[in-house]
Amino acid sequence: MSAIDFISDKLYPVAQKLATQRHLLAIRDAFISTMALTMAASFGILLNALIFSNAAVNKVIDLSSFASLVTYINDATFGILSIVVCYNVGSNLCKWYIDNSDMNGSTITPAHAGMMAVASLFALMPLTSTVTLANGKTASGIASIIPQTYTSSDGLFVAMFAALISTEILVRLARSRHMRISMPDGVPPAIATTFNSMIPEILVIMIFAIFAFALDQIFHMSFTEIIGVAIQTPLKGFVLSAGGLFFLQFISDFLWAFGLHGASILSPIKSAPLLQAIQENVTAFQNHAHIPNIITQPFIDSNTLSTDFVAIVIAIFLFSKRQDQRQVGKLASIPAFFNISEPLMFGLPIVLNPAYMIPIILVPQVNLGIAYFATSVGLIGKTVAMAPWITPPILQNYLVTGGNIPAAILGGLLIVIDVVIWMPFVMISNRTGHTEPDAQPEK
Repeated sequence: MSAIDFISDKLYPVAQKLATQRHLLAIRDAFISTMALTMAASFGILLNALIFSNAAVNKVIDLSSFASLVTYINDATFGILSIVVCYNVGSNLCKWYIDNSDMNGSTITPAHAGMMAVASLFALMPLTSTVTLANGKTASGIASIIPQTYTSSDGLFVAMFAALISTEILVRLARSRHMRISMPDGVPPAIATTFNSMIPEILVIMIFAIFAFALDQIFHMSFTEIIGVAIQTPLKGFVLSAGGLFFLQFISDFLWAFGLHGASILSPIKSAPLLQAIQENVTAFQNHAHIPNIITQPFIDSNTLSTDFVAIVIAIFLFSKRQDQRQVGKLASIPAFFNISEPLMFGLPIVLNPAYMIPIILVPQVNLGIAYFATSVGLIGKTVAMAPWITPPILQNYLVTGGNIPAAILGGLLIVIDVVIWMPFVMISNRTGHTEPDAQPEK
């Protein structure tokens, strides 16, 4: 059995099952639904960097007083990210059960599950917090205050845990007819639904409250603190490390080479640490402090997705003699410019194509290696904003770094390097198809 046959027969089905697993689907779709929030926050950061806090602009017209506008935007976006993700994970998972399994006449809805997920999240938060006062001093043991640490991207792991577990419990309780309150005929459906789901919902809250109470009594720690020590910090350390960056990118592109959307499959692992990383960079950038993280989602996207597919089209135009591939290149050129990869992935194709499977895995590794080195030694700026994924290359490098010109120049250099890497593989592909004749035959 060849390596390709082994992967197709053995690994492909496993990857497909992971891509359709209900919990991973719920998490992935929940993060996708937050795109508008992260984009709004990023636009606010760009406005602040390029206009409100720009020294050159302020010499012409002083707009520095508008800088606080970004704080309002940040509080309304990144500041509530965990709550939004928690609700959506619970809602998505409940919808999967409704669509794909027998709920035995259950009257719970995705909205009920989302609401219970958020309630469970708050039940797991500490009863008291340490806060920073206006005079700069800290005060501990303050009750009835929930720091933004727990509702922003820092709390995503607890949010996902609360949503998945609370929804699983809610679904199982709701399937039991013994958990429903019988209502007389003529009661409006909305009221009947509320009463029928009341007992399962009360039990979910009680279970989480008792669990949080027991942890506090036994370990004198909240669930949020335990998760941070045991899971969140180690996973974040791996995802944001150079080794984790290259390993996860390799797995993602390896899956892409076999027709599976690797980024979506790995999203439940990567999304939370990468979102937390970009939020930390955003906060530091706003406060004119040291920007802590090299590896963020915008860093990965702007140096891989944004350059690779444009390079493929250029390499095809320059070096391909195959009419079929040149035609696909023409049709895919505009989508590729806006980072839409499907025409190339399935049109050339790159998927399951021995000539192109190597560069589709190799090029992102080279790009990330160069970009990581350039960023770590200070040749280019770190990413401090998110740009829409359809933003063209070079411009995307410029925007996500808050207007860093060296980053934009590097984006252009990466395209040139990528074309050089793709060149021999395109030339190899010329040997395995119909080539364009050098001259028209005589009539």
